[in-house]
Amino acid sequence: MFNHQTIQVFEYEFLLIDEANGFGIEHWERLCEYNEEYGGGFFRLTHNGVWFQNYVGVIQVGNLTIEILPKIGRVGEDQKEKTAWQQVLINMLRECNWMSVYAHQKASLHITFNSILEAYLELFIKECEDLLHQGLIKKYRQDECNITSLKGKLLFSKNIQNNLVHKERFYTIHQEYDNNNLFNQILYKALKIIPQVSNSPLLKDRVNKLLIDFPELSDIAVNERVFQKIVFDRKTFAYQEAIEIAAMLLLNYRPDISSGHKHILAILFDMNDLWEEYVFRQISRYCNTNWDVVPQEYKTIWQRVSNPKSSKGVKPDIVIINENKRLIVDTKWKLPEDDIPADGDLKQMFMYNEYWEGANAVLLYPMIKGEVVYEPGQFINGGRVKETSTGYRHLCGIMKASVLDSENNLAINFGEIVNKRINKEFFQ
Repeated sequence: MFNHQTIQVFEYEFLLIDEANGFGIEHWERLCEYNEEYGGGFFRLTHNGVWFQNYVGVIQVGNLTIEILPKIGRVGEDQKEKTAWQQVLINMLRECNWMSVYAHQKASLHITFNSILEAYLELFIKECEDLLHQGLIKKYRQDECNITSLKGKLLFSKNIQNNLVHKERFYTIHQEYDNNNLFNQILYKALKIIPQVSNSPLLKDRVNKLLIDFPELSDIAVNERVFQKIVFDRKTFAYQEAIEIAAMLLLNYRPDISSGHKHILAILFDMNDLWEEYVFRQISRYCNTNWDVVPQEYKTIWQRVSNPKSSKGVKPDIVIINENKRLIVDTKWKLPEDDIPADGDLKQMFMYNEYWEGANAVLLYPMIKGEVVYEPGQFINGGRVKETSTGYRHLCGIMKASVLDSENNLAINFGEIVNKRINKEFFQ
């Protein structure tokens, strides 16, 4: 058994190849292979290490687990701060249903989440335990085999081919009603990789008990097409959570055929997408009854004259509609340099306002602590537009809201505080 090590880094941080900290050249080589397979989008590799980008989550390479944590501005390197941001990330994932934990299950979860990977494995194991307790689903399937009694349809050519000597056998195709179906096969296959990637004796013990209790199932090859064709109905709805996590594990797991010690499993999330989803859910949860909160409303801004289907469009993160007033909210997981939005962000917001007919806009940034800060901004009229009495065409303000509460936990009332400020600035 080889020793397991964990390294925690923050997004946009550099990890140097250093045998002393556990990140060796073999780990770097496996990351190279993985990044190349997925188009190089998750991180950037140099000759002596890895630059992590805007993706957060966990990468396991053999005996090494690398956790990439979110950050706002400059953060310290002490373990207490890393632990706090690890929990912030887990809670954001849960809030966005990217790591769902139902209310009635929270009390029965057996571990405090020591790692992001263990959090997913714990949830998956709990789902499988519940499904096994309720009874795994059975489905009809066609089974083609050589048996000692005649049932179903006799396949004459294969019967002659296989049973010329064994006259007592029959090669048939017939229906079976059992647990050997795609839903259970996927869960079983995902359970079998957990002992390879988990460092928790408790989780391994629970998985081993599950594998003993599972019926004998066929091994299947899995790819994205397998999961795309799955349709959940009333009978299989309870499998949805477990299948989603199984897909995450199976599609991102790459075993090392040569040695078996340098497998790679990556569960990564674009922090910009996670922040956008978190803000939308929080604003929607605490919104006023007379608000209509719309995520990513799409509008076409350009099309080819010869082929109108060839077009380009825009979609802001959030549109809030209150009677005849509209507010565009665009989320940015970064801090504006010198409190001035980037050129590209301002051009983007100007276009949103134009196509949403003079709506106001706000760029919503995170900050670590403090009250919600709002700074108005305005787009000045250009020479091609006749001056208006106000001197500007429409607004684009800057808003900063705290992600953490006073105890360094994810702020549970984030949406309530933000909505109060939005209502005060735009809808009163």
